[in-house]
Amino acid sequence: MTPIELQIEAIAANVRMAARNADGALSVVELVDLLGTHSHTVVILLLSVLSMIWGPPGYAVLMGIAIVTVSTMMMLGKPLRLGGWIGSRRIPGKMITGMMERLAFLARLLARLSRPRLESLAGESAKIPTGLLVMLISLPMALPIPFINAVPNVGIAIICVSRINRDGLGVVIGTVVGLLGVGIAVAIFWGVISLAQNVLA
Repeated sequence: MTPIELQIEAIAANVRMAARNADGALSVVELVDLLGTHSHTVVILLLSVLSMIWGPPGYAVLMGIAIVTVSTMMMLGKPLRLGGWIGSRRIPGKMITGMMERLAFLARLLARLSRPRLESLAGESAKIPTGLLVMLISLPMALPIPFINAVPNVGIAIICVSRINRDGLGVVIGTVVGLLGVGIAVAIFWGVISLAQNVLA
């Protein structure tokens, strides 16, 4: 296995074990504590993968708010603290299983395509601009409109995995994908507003 596959497999194994010990479900705060209060990139990665899984009404909005919160803490260099309403939300075992499957897929894909390069774009010095980009890309997820978060989430996941793998080119590619997703989300949002105006006119 390549280094990126080994690292993500270790993350997946830890999450699986914790979920088994908690009867299949984990709260958001338990997930953060498991990964470490300074593992901002890894937590954003897991939240973005969770956002790709279908959930109950309001679930995507919750994930979007959580990603914005973690991104803000990353930029400020603050330890992760997701208490209160967000932290207490429980992630069902089925969603955790789906998250692990998608993580494994990402690891296999990135192992073929990604390698350390342009490391200045993926290192500590790029933390603040990367956090701002992730916040921008995740904003559409806070809108209560179904199906607009898929492409932005793929972009965020690529950015996070690329940062873990010190792949600056991957960060650039993830940014392009994420911003494309934002454009699609804005177009859908504008279309919904226009349709509502025509119906109510």
